[in-house]
Amino acid sequence: MFKIVQLVIGIILIILIIPQTPTENIVLRKFSETGFFTNYNEAKSFLNRITWILISLFLVITFLLNLY
Repeated sequence: MFKIVQLVIGIILIILIIPQTPTENIVLRKFSETGFFTNYNEAKSFLNRITWILISLFLVITFLLNLY
């Protein structure tokens, strides 16, 4: 169960992190275009938070899986 969750989180992280470059951020632009956020900065803040939360969750699950 944890290995499947770890795999899914890893794939989501790859999808979120790879297109984030200093000059072009496709994911951020798509988030901003959805209409869920009032402005670009709010979408940027959300993307930053969700990325760090997923990285932390991935690391915790990896640590827990290595205990067994």
